[in-house]
Amino acid sequence: MELIKTMIKNKRNPIYCVYKYLFYLYGKKHPMWLANKQYKKNFGRSINWSNPTEMNEKIRWMQFYTDTSKWSHLADKFLTREYVESKGYGDILVPLLGVWSNANDIDFEKLPVQFVIKTNHGCGDVFIVKDKRKTNLEEIRHKLNYYLNKPFGYETAELHYLSIKPLIIAEHLLPTDNHFSSSIVDYKFYCVNGEPYCCGVFYDRCPQTHHTNSTFYDMQWKRHDEWRNPTIKTPSKDISRPYTFDRMKQICKDLAKDFPFVRLDFYEANKHVYFGEFTFTPAALSGGSMNLELCNEIGRLIILPSKTS
Repeated sequence: MELIKTMIKNKRNPIYCVYKYLFYLYGKKHPMWLANKQYKKNFGRSINWSNPTEMNEKIRWMQFYTDTSKWSHLADKFLTREYVESKGYGDILVPLLGVWSNANDIDFEKLPVQFVIKTNHGCGDVFIVKDKRKTNLEEIRHKLNYYLNKPFGYETAELHYLSIKPLIIAEHLLPTDNHFSSSIVDYKFYCVNGEPYCCGVFYDRCPQTHHTNSTFYDMQWKRHDEWRNPTIKTPSKDISRPYTFDRMKQICKDLAKDFPFVRLDFYEANKHVYFGEFTFTPAALSGGSMNLELCNEIGRLIILPSKTS
């Protein structure tokens, strides 16, 4: 019912609100149905559960037919820090400022002027505070508590997120030390069978909408604009090879070696690489910024594990 109240408060049609709520309830009870419905909406066909071939299709298959407990552990933006450190990469973790289970417990006075604060289990629930003296911190507190109580994962049939214990974490704000982006740059490596296959560089992120631009590169840092989703109309930029590119690739090989597919995200600041997150279901398996040809190519390479359920 909270979903209906929120939608009506935002001036949505009440009949539409009820429809969305019923759709949400049915999808919650039948996630495989919802996954297939979303896949058909994005790709124009149903999932071939007996013989998946495309990247997002194979990931959906793994989601429902294999053990994804590691996905939950590593998609947790707090617990994943322990895993990364256990692999010998503690130096690439963004310094942690605090962890809370309730936003009301946050003492903003003890945080530095600049910081990043977010939930550990959602997507887009990130607040970049560049000057807390000029920021409505109580509004951030209110929104964080809302996100804490929102069971992220049902609406997109990404069930591994539901096993994550919701928390709030604050980290140091990394400097945006580049000439081509208005925001910090995400280097997203799509790793297949333990090897990085391509890197999506995401930049010019809007803090309000989280809309971002992107350019794709192979592992020799050759630009591939043909890999971008053709619906993206914003021209891509030519991005210089990051100083830590070779180390990023090596880290990918070490962290991704146990998975048929995972996306690993990094940042670079002051010529140092920083770890972002593990993502097992990129763009909620909609294709996102990638075109169908790239999704098909990665799908052909993914070696599916044995079915466990």
